[in-house]
Amino acid sequence: MATMKEVALLAGVSTATVSRVINQTSYVEPVTQERVEKAMRELNYRRNAAALALAKRSGNMLGLLTGNLADPFFARLARGVEEIARHQGFRLMVCSGGHQAELEKSGLDFLINQGCEAIVVHATRLPDQDLIRYSAHTPAMIIVNRYIPSIAPRCVWLDNQSAAHKATRHLLENGHRCIACITSDLPIDDRRQRLDGYRSALAEYGITPEKSWIISVPFNEEGGESAARKLLDSGVPFTAAFTFNDVMAAGMMRALHQRGIKLPEQLSLVGFDDVVLARYLFPALTTMHYPVERMARRAALLAIQLYQQHTPPPRSLRFDAELIERDSVIKNRK
Repeated sequence: MATMKEVALLAGVSTATVSRVINQTSYVEPVTQERVEKAMRELNYRRNAAALALAKRSGNMLGLLTGNLADPFFARLARGVEEIARHQGFRLMVCSGGHQAELEKSGLDFLINQGCEAIVVHATRLPDQDLIRYSAHTPAMIIVNRYIPSIAPRCVWLDNQSAAHKATRHLLENGHRCIACITSDLPIDDRRQRLDGYRSALAEYGITPEKSWIISVPFNEEGGESAARKLLDSGVPFTAAFTFNDVMAAGMMRALHQRGIKLPEQLSLVGFDDVVLARYLFPALTTMHYPVERMARRAALLAIQLYQQHTPPPRSLRFDAELIERDSVIKNRK
């Protein structure tokens, strides 16, 4: 009897691809699928009944594709998904996509091939069309922190534009007019949406930001340090900055202190996410609270409900961020 490995060898593909064609667990290019099916016919390949039965018994597995697990934001995301998995009696399998399209794709393929039928996906770099294809073949797949109109009922997302607008407006209401936006250097949806919110808030005050006001760096501590140096070396008289996340704000604070800049007297900061460290920075960071754990719990529960073929109650899948005022913004600046 022919094996899956022999089919893969004849078709010139991996055994994982053969598995996807056989089980229809994710999208396979039509040309590739035809090659695999032709090889199966030539070799008279038949699925192993015992293996199929074992696969069916391996249910109740929830998959999570997330970003960089070293980032506290994604630790909160994973915690929310894990809470639901435990409560619902599901095992949890986690993969990191690292904000790279190929890693996101291979991670998603891995979860599917390991038998995860309920999956929560945080993918920043995979094209919309790829996620639409995966969702067509994985009915219990829920996307978190991203909105794709054609699969809107399966997207749990944050209104990033409104959140950035609130953050920038808070600085404007406290007298700031020259406000830098420290953003991600990756071309992801969050970046575009938050820049739109930043610009729209400035426009309400008749302000058009110069190109130099927007500083794009990696969204980690080192990126924040680099942004602080660029901000100070720009020659622009900034009095405030809005950062893509709290980790970048922490990196900025360190570099600014090293350069003798007093916070918030000389520069006010507003972050994004409200991770635990935000309240322990000095000064404590004013930030936008991202309800990622609530979103993660909602996404995980919805994925499990779809897997169990329960109709979830009608609820909005759109979430909003809340401004958390602490000590990093000087009030009513003259």
